[in-house]
Amino acid sequence: MRHHEGLVTGMLAASLLCAAYVGAATDACSQTTPLTGGTLYTADGQDNNAGDNNHTLWHDGNGSMKMTVYGKNAAFKAEWNNAGDFLARTGLQWNETKTYDAYGNVAADFNFTKSGTGGGYSYMGIYGWSNTPLVEYYIVENGFWTTPPNAGALGGATSKGSFDVDGGTYDIYTYQRVNKPSIHGNATFMQFWSVRRTPRTCGHISISEHWKKWASLGMTLGKMYEAKILVEAGGGQGSFDLSYATVQANAAAVSIAPNAPKVVRNDDGVSLGNGKSGTVSLVSLDGTVIRSARQSAASPAVVPTSHLSKGVYLLRFQGEDGHPEVQKLLVE
Repeated sequence: MRHHEGLVTGMLAASLLCAAYVGAATDACSQTTPLTGGTLYTADGQDNNAGDNNHTLWHDGNGSMKMTVYGKNAAFKAEWNNAGDFLARTGLQWNETKTYDAYGNVAADFNFTKSGTGGGYSYMGIYGWSNTPLVEYYIVENGFWTTPPNAGALGGATSKGSFDVDGGTYDIYTYQRVNKPSIHGNATFMQFWSVRRTPRTCGHISISEHWKKWASLGMTLGKMYEAKILVEAGGGQGSFDLSYATVQANAAAVSIAPNAPKVVRNDDGVSLGNGKSGTVSLVSLDGTVIRSARQSAASPAVVPTSHLSKGVYLLRFQGEDGHPEVQKLLVE
């Protein structure tokens, strides 16, 4: 934890969900092809360049560690062997001159596998720092070897409640670190945490929504230093392979069009019928991808709906390039 969480109602929920969930240009959970190659790093350090997919490697123990940066978006692989507190991360690096709202909508997508152990605590999620005030923050998606994931050995952490986003519930905490390593030497600073109750290994992270929620609770971030996808292990011997990952600022907003929902009976199938090649996904209001199908421009995919309960869903299309299209779907 150093240098380093009725029908009208249903249709309204669908509209609100789009900004937080369907902004992902790709369904991360379908990206399962392992990556090879990359550049190997074995010593503490950080890219000298600010911007997209900057990487950082750090530990405070005597054991071994390594990080392979694949060079494809923010994907990387990390391994550790009793390296003490070990962190590897990739993503956005900034220069501590702007607050988070200056970067527009910030979001991430990820898909990983893991093996081994992570010591007394371990986390996967979004990590970063801000300055003035100096704050270290975590959005924890998976606690690896803790069930459910938790805020580790925080002891006197203060609970700030919870909120729902990206199909899950996150518990929010604050914790003060006294005279501990930071991006500006040893210092006393606050930690902000959002910890997902149900761990996952892939999905979309609406980073900006956490920042906004924290602000509404009086948890103020300062001038932003970074927003990166992180693996952290507090000991043990293990590996982490983030074979698909993106972290983006000014992520494209997605609108639902047309405004009127597509209406089907639950014994029908549904087709988007847009004459494009890509993937059609049926998505529940909690962000779960229920069913996906590939289609070509000449042969539209038909997604079965006979297994669905009556209600409102989202029908999402992702083409080979470009931004997703989303249609509200009413199953009668």
